Amino acid sequence: MSAKAEKKSAGGGDFAGKFGAWWNGKEYVAPSDQPADDSAHASEPAKLEVEAPKKLAAVEKPAAAPKAAAPKAAEPASAFQPTEVRLRALSTIWGEGRFTPGSPELDARLLDPIFDAADKGGEIGFIGCDPALLKSCASRSGRVLRAAEWRSACLAAMKEQCPDVQSFAAEIDRPKAFADGSLEGLVSMDAFAYADHKAGLVARAHRALSDTGCWVFLDTVRTTKKTPPTAFASAWAEPHVTTSDDIESLLTMAGFKSVERISATDEIIYASRAGYARLAYALEEAATGGFKGREGALFLQELAWEAQTWRARCRAFEGGALGVDVWIARKTEADPSKKKLSQQEIEDLF
Repeated sequence: MSAKAEKKSAGGGDFAGKFGAWWNGKEYVAPSDQPADDSAHASEPAKLEVEAPKKLAAVEKPAAAPKAAAPKAAEPASAFQPTEVRLRALSTIWGEGRFTPGSPELDARLLDPIFDAADKGGEIGFIGCDPALLKSCASRSGRVLRAAEWRSACLAAMKEQCPDVQSFAAEIDRPKAFADGSLEGLVSMDAFAYADHKAGLVARAHRALSDTGCWVFLDTVRTTKKTPPTAFASAWAEPHVTTSDDIESLLTMAGFKSVERISATDEIIYASRAGYARLAYALEEAATGGFKGREGALFLQELAWEAQTWRARCRAFEGGALGVDVWIARKTEADPSKKKLSQQEIEDLF
């Protein structure tokens, strides 16, 4: 980087350009340092490249997350709660009401199987889902929605943003917020990835569903012996990522009669890159949005942690060390006439 670019970087500004260069692995060039024949585009920041993911030979370990500067002066102890600042950082990256990368299309993939049987009623339960998904479900149905959450800040956010949803604090390993046989549908996100006692999670989910109930969940799985250590932030809990074979075995032993698995890795990669693209242009506004002292330092630190860990996770996805699947587990045999083709089956047709 040239001395002029370094000087400009030290003084701030052009957040979108710097973040875009960092994400794309390119050298940052300040607008004033561009060649003369590029003068027509000198004011444009570097764009994030959102393209079809390419397979990597190996998972790359990202650089350590930058440390936020210490505040210059002490602030009142009651000024803010760190977990609330983290949620604000997550919504800045992934969108309002989201704790992880997502999209309306991904929401539909999780909810559609629940609503396949229009003649069925029953409550719908959620484990570890964000307000955006709960709102999407509420917009499609007047059924009773019950949500179990093990993260106190996330639970508070759900109660505030989704007051009509019955939200409860519950351990992820044994979500006891649901009465036996009370749910026609259950939706969860990365419950297996964070559950320590996975058999307890599966047993509780099976008990909570009615005799015709369906559990749809999105979960991260590993294909190697160990989870890439930099692929998860440790702010909430230590992840216990398992394999797809282990998940299928647990579902079968618990008594689920039909188990379907569909890859959602590409959708998650695209959703995460869309979040980074949004973040690149939100950083400047966030930096000038009144954050000061410890709160501002923590907010930027949380953004950095989330950016680094998800960048590492995307590299692991592209390298094949991690994957994301949407699972559909039913307590009854699936109706062959309503079975949807998998991605591979669709490709085989052509």
